[in-house]
Amino acid sequence: MKRIYIEITNLCNLHCRFCLRPDRKQTVMTPDQFRTIITQSKPYTDYVYLHVQGEPLLHPRFEEIMDICDAYGMKVQLVTNGTMPERIPDPIRHPSLRKVSFSVQSIDDRPDADAHEYIADVVTACRRLSEAGITAAEIRFWQKTPAPGSASAACLQYLKDHCTFIPDSRQRNFRIMDHVYVDFADEFEWPSLSHPLISETGTCHGAIDQIAVLSDGTAVPCCLDAGGAVKLGNIFETSLESILQSEAYRSLTEGFRRNELREELCRRCGFRTHFDKTVSK
Repeated sequence: MKRIYIEITNLCNLHCRFCLRPDRKQTVMTPDQFRTIITQSKPYTDYVYLHVQGEPLLHPRFEEIMDICDAYGMKVQLVTNGTMPERIPDPIRHPSLRKVSFSVQSIDDRPDADAHEYIADVVTACRRLSEAGITAAEIRFWQKTPAPGSASAACLQYLKDHCTFIPDSRQRNFRIMDHVYVDFADEFEWPSLSHPLISETGTCHGAIDQIAVLSDGTAVPCCLDAGGAVKLGNIFETSLESILQSEAYRSLTEGFRRNELREELCRRCGFRTHFDKTVSK
């Protein structure tokens, strides 16, 4: 398994239009619960992504979360909306922090925000990470945005005015300082059971290359199942080893390998189609 996504909290300080709003209880994972997940996932992967939904930097004991990652030698990717750059861990103190991704498109849902102040703070945080020489940083824009006159457009212009964009070997990726990149990604829509059927056949990397754990301990196949539609078990009640040997997990992954979509959410996931050679619609 390449990575595990852990949603240490589903609390967020923003209400962005593009985010799914699942009907889940707001939860903050305790450090002991987080340690349980790390202990069980360590045999399968060293890579942990602090992301599904929610703003991880809102976690009141975030330093303890990072201490646990340090102790187990994990490689951490932090995904943040960039509103609290001062809370980003010191990479010297926390060497497990390997990458920080700033989701800049969130600025477009904050009409009262000062775009220049916001992006200047993000750049300052990136410069601090760059100077440490340990952690990479990524400032992410969606490919279809920024729209002219939008706050994200102002952010992009600020970067162009203050940084040199050097093309990277990866398409749509530019280096603006050591270990710091601007990335243009495709916009996607969170899958939902309420969406129209896309296909009953196809494949995915979910559950095979990755697994995700929601803030209440629910294990799901991937980071896009923010509503917990495909429940594989609860890691606070059942070991990860047992979850990965369960009939639900085995059926799901067997289906992907046979080009069969056995879960309704997968049949309605547009992002999943990136992995298909052909998609019947």
